[in-house]
Amino acid sequence: MSREYVYRGVKIEKLVHDTVRIQGKNVALYIDPFRVSGTPKDADIVICTHDHFDHCSPEDVLKVAKPDAIVVAALNCEGKLRNLGLEYKLFSWWEEREVKGVKIKAVPAYNVNKRFHPREYGGIGVIVEVDGVKIYHAGDTDLIEEMSRLGKIDVALLPVSGTYVMNAEEAAKAAEIIKPEVAIPMHYGAIVGSKSDAEKFAELLEGKVQVVILD
Repeated sequence: MSREYVYRGVKIEKLVHDTVRIQGKNVALYIDPFRVSGTPKDADIVICTHDHFDHCSPEDVLKVAKPDAIVVAALNCEGKLRNLGLEYKLFSWWEEREVKGVKIKAVPAYNVNKRFHPREYGGIGVIVEVDGVKIYHAGDTDLIEEMSRLGKIDVALLPVSGTYVMNAEEAAKAAEIIKPEVAIPMHYGAIVGSKSDAEKFAELLEGKVQVVILD
């Protein structure tokens, strides 16, 4: 299978864990860069959903960021970002701003039955609009009631591995609530979870939501 998927001209590439690269006509952005190969330094925007090592890695941010890149991050990432020499913007839940022509909205991401990402920790998911395509990256989250308030989503990237985030069954329920045109499973294969979680997610959504596994 391919690690790339093109939706209405916007290329979505799944790298490691839940690292995603999105390429529009005039902008490239990375979400949660982690264990990046080489030093592509091609990102106009870098997004970090929370400060855990596999989501806000200063080393990997610097590997992908252009010198004039802007980093968008949850409030809890500031300590890791302030000395990188890059401009950064911190987002709270439901805050929306335009960055380099990309509309970015931070949305809630938290655990409901685990201790790793409590509500008060302030982790975020993001909705990015690139060339008119709305892409939701859920960050590290469980199935939460706020998912019913995201609005129209074209592509949803959802964690499926369980342990720290939703498992495949919960992620499938999330996809049914969000109703994206396409759902892409993530957060497996590096630290926890495997491709079998992605395949189970796809099976549960057969006939309901189109699933694309990027491996």
